[in-house]
Amino acid sequence: IGRTSRIPKNIIMTASKTVKELMNKGRKLTQIRGVTYDITDFASRHPGGKQLMMLAHGRDSTILFESHHLRSDVVAKVLKTLPIVKVQSIGNDDDDDNWCPNEEFPKPLDSELYLKIQNRVRTEVVDPIREKSGKKARGAGGVQFDAFCVILCYLVAVYMFNKNPSVLTGVFLGFSAYWSGTGLQHTANHGGLTQSGFMNAIWGWFGCDVILGKSSIEWRYHHMVSHHSYCNESTLDQDVYTSHPLMRLDEAMEWKWFHKYQAFYSVLAWPFLYFAAQSGDFVNVVITKSSPGVKYLGLMDHEVALFYIGRALHYLTIYALPMYNHGVKECILPIIAYATFGSFILCWFFIVSHNLDGLTPAAMPKKAQKDWAEWQIRTSASWGESIWSFLSGGLNLQIEHHLFPGMAHNLYPKIVPIVKEECAKAGVPYHGHEGVFGLIPITYKMFSFLHKMGKNPNNINNNNNNNVRRSSRSKTPVKAQ
Repeated sequence: IGRTSRIPKNIIMTASKTVKELMNKGRKLTQIRGVTYDITDFASRHPGGKQLMMLAHGRDSTILFESHHLRSDVVAKVLKTLPIVKVQSIGNDDDDDNWCPNEEFPKPLDSELYLKIQNRVRTEVVDPIREKSGKKARGAGGVQFDAFCVILCYLVAVYMFNKNPSVLTGVFLGFSAYWSGTGLQHTANHGGLTQSGFMNAIWGWFGCDVILGKSSIEWRYHHMVSHHSYCNESTLDQDVYTSHPLMRLDEAMEWKWFHKYQAFYSVLAWPFLYFAAQSGDFVNVVITKSSPGVKYLGLMDHEVALFYIGRALHYLTIYALPMYNHGVKECILPIIAYATFGSFILCWFFIVSHNLDGLTPAAMPKKAQKDWAEWQIRTSASWGESIWSFLSGGLNLQIEHHLFPGMAHNLYPKIVPIVKEECAKAGVPYHGHEGVFGLIPITYKMFSFLHKMGKNPNNINNNNNNNVRRSSRSKTPVKAQ
C-alpha cells in the first residue's frame, strides 16, 4: 500500500446508501489509509481468522492491518480485491466523510526503520523456514512443542488440584494458568500460534476463557486494538489509563497523595487481577459490549455464546468439581492460591515490559514520536534468553513482539540481533536486559519507575525552579574589590 492513499483498482460499490446504512444492514466495513473497504465476505476467508478481521469493523484499522502482516506486498494484492465503499458527502449528520476519522497516529509502513527490519526478518528468518519446509511461511505456526507443553502442564495441574486441593496444587494450577495466558492464548489470539485462523480462534478461546478464566473477546479488543496500536500513550493505551487512579504510569496523569506508595502497594494489587476479570468481563462483554475507550463493534453472536460456555467450563473445573469432591471449606484457600499466584506472575511479567524510566512518550524526541517503529521500540523493553521466551510465550521480548505482534513467539529470539543492529544504525536506544537473570535488573528498574511516578510533580517542579534560581545567582558576575 506504500505511503499514499491511492485507491486500488478494484470493484467500487455504487449503491447510494450511506456507510451507516450499510453497517445497519449488516455489512462489515473498515478504513485503511483513508479508503473504506467492505470486508463482510472476505472475513470468513481471512487467513488469520474471522475473529481477527472483526476487530477492524467500524474503525480505522490501518495500524492493525500493517503491523500484523509480515508480507506487506502480498496482503496489498489481496486488499486490491476487496470492494471499496464510495465515501459520499450528503450534507447532514449521516455524511460519510465523518463516519470514521483518519488515523493520526504514526503508521508502520511510513517508518523507514520498520521497513528495514521487516525486510530483514522476512529474508533472514522467515524465508529460510519456507525453503526448508517447502510450505508457505508468514511467521505464524511452528510452536507445536510449546503449545503441547503448556496444555500438558495444565492438564496435570487440573488433575492434581481436583485430586488433592491444597495451597501447593493451587499454586501449580496458577502457574499453569499463567503459562496458558502467555504461551498459548496470547500467541493464538494474535494469530501466530498456527497457520489456521480457525485453530487460532479455538486455542485462543480455550487458553483464555477456559484455562485462564479471562474473556478472549475482551483481551483482543483491549490488547490488540488499544495497547498494541498505541503503546504507552496515556489517553489511548488501556494498559495505562485504566490503571489510573490506582496507579500513575505517566507524567501526564493526575497525581494523588497515595501514589507516593505505589511502588509498595502495586505488588499487593497484582494478585487481584483474576477476581477483577470475573466481574469486569461480564460487564464488558454482556452489558456494555465495550472496554473503557474501545467498543466491540465487530462482536459476533457466537463469540458471546463461547464466552458463556468458556466461563462455565472454567468454573466447573476450578470450583464445582473440587468443591463437590472435597467440600467447599477445603477448597477456599487452594482456589485463592490458584487465583493470586497466577495473577501475580502475569502482572509482573507484563508491567516490567513497558514501565521503566525512559519508556514514556514524554521521554521521546519529537522526531521519534512520528515514527511507528521508534515509538514501539522506545516504549518497550526486552529481557532474558530463549528459555524465558519458552516459559513466557515471548512476553519477555516485548520490543520484538510489538514490532511483529502476529508472529509465532519462538521466532522472537531469532530476530533480536536484527532489531538490535538496525536500532544501532538508526541511533535508536534498545532497552534490553540480557541473560538468564535479566528479569532481576529490569524488575528493580520497574520499581524505581513506579517510585518516580509516585512523586508529587508540584514538589519536583518547585525543586527544579529553585535549582534554576540558585544556578542563576551563582552565575551573577562578582564585582572587583
